[in-house]
Amino acid sequence: MGQKTLLEYWLAVYSRKGMILLITVSAMITAAVLSTLLPRVYEARAVFFVPRSSDSTTFFSSPSGSMVRSVLSPVTKEDDQGPYIGVLKSRAIAELVQKEFPHKSVHDLMRRDLDWVVTDEFLIEVYARDRDPKFAAGIANAYVRYFDHLMAGYSLSPGSNIQATIKEQLASTNARLAEAQEALRRFQEENKTANLDEEIRQVIAVKSTFESQLQTGRVQYNENVKKIAATQRELRKEQGVFRKSEVVMSSPLLEKLKGQMADLEAQMAALRVEKKEAHPEFVALRKNYDKVNENLRLEVERIVNSQVQPSNVFYEDLRRQLVTLLVDNEKIAASMQATRQVLKGLEERIIKIPRLKKEQDNLTLEIDRYKKLVEALSTNLAETTAQTKRSPQVAVVVDSASPPEEPSFPIVSLNVIVALIIGFVAGVFYAFFVEYLEETKDKRLFRLVRAIEATER
Repeated sequence: MGQKTLLEYWLAVYSRKGMILLITVSAMITAAVLSTLLPRVYEARAVFFVPRSSDSTTFFSSPSGSMVRSVLSPVTKEDDQGPYIGVLKSRAIAELVQKEFPHKSVHDLMRRDLDWVVTDEFLIEVYARDRDPKFAAGIANAYVRYFDHLMAGYSLSPGSNIQATIKEQLASTNARLAEAQEALRRFQEENKTANLDEEIRQVIAVKSTFESQLQTGRVQYNENVKKIAATQRELRKEQGVFRKSEVVMSSPLLEKLKGQMADLEAQMAALRVEKKEAHPEFVALRKNYDKVNENLRLEVERIVNSQVQPSNVFYEDLRRQLVTLLVDNEKIAASMQATRQVLKGLEERIIKIPRLKKEQDNLTLEIDRYKKLVEALSTNLAETTAQTKRSPQVAVVVDSASPPEEPSFPIVSLNVIVALIIGFVAGVFYAFFVEYLEETKDKRLFRLVRAIEATER
């Protein structure tokens, strides 16, 4: 066979145009019939995007612009969209959707009935196919919904762990705060103070008062000594009982009473510093002091009476005046002794206050530090609790899927056109094949005869 020309090919096709037409028409009819018989499959589309900036709204932390309304825009890099497509293709979403649409299998959802496309505008399109248009739309919307749910859930797990950690740390910090407050309370009880700054001002003021009182007592004591000496001289003139030396004022009871009076004076002075005179303890001390004072007066009078015998009214007045002066002098001496004791205690307290102030400041600073930690942890706990209750917007829906009106498969017109093309190509091929058979018929017969003759020999 020589090489054929284009005209010969055209003649081969033209001569068998009826056969080509028959094959083409048959293919078209077959495609149309099959398209009519095949079940309808509907395809729904949902479109969404993942915002480029995260939803970082806060409730209790500092706002710092997080509550400001802003425009959401999609991620503009295809590489960044890859993980989102991977989540859409995951078995986790397929299982969630399958529970909502049990007529679908997980395999069908993952391999056959779903497609995901990232458009040139960086939007994500979800295509879902089903024989029921409502189910197709429901599946597409469900994929978007569960995608948002899963992505929000991924951020919820770390938040739950952080929340548990904050609760544990908050309980520990509250325990330490209670320990620090208890330590401060014990410190204040042991040192009998609540506010050392105020106390040192009061102590200095009281110390000045007692120093003035001690100076006044010294002056009064010296004046009384002079008055006693003068009274004794008058008594010597009247009776001649006294020698040039003063009256011997000594007895065990008198010394005991003087000590009691000094102690009571010291206790009353200390209570004046810490409490008011209307306090029950001060009132009780005042009663004891008055009783000791009366016993002191009686003892002094007894001692004077044991040395002096009255002779006339003037002498009796001098004697009573001497007794009064001696009693007053003993009272002043006891008061001075008590004042010295109180001043000594105040001076010791003043010396101790700087050290106590430093210890109290350390305890107070520790309490303040724990309070700030508790406040910060409480705020963080409230923030994490609020964050776990809200669902951040991960998927922004652009178009929700709606039930399609026309099926996506089969498309009769498209199938008929494809059948037309395939039928025509098949007809032409068949025409060429028949042409080839006719042209090679003689050679095939010759070879067949030769083969038969060879077999007969």
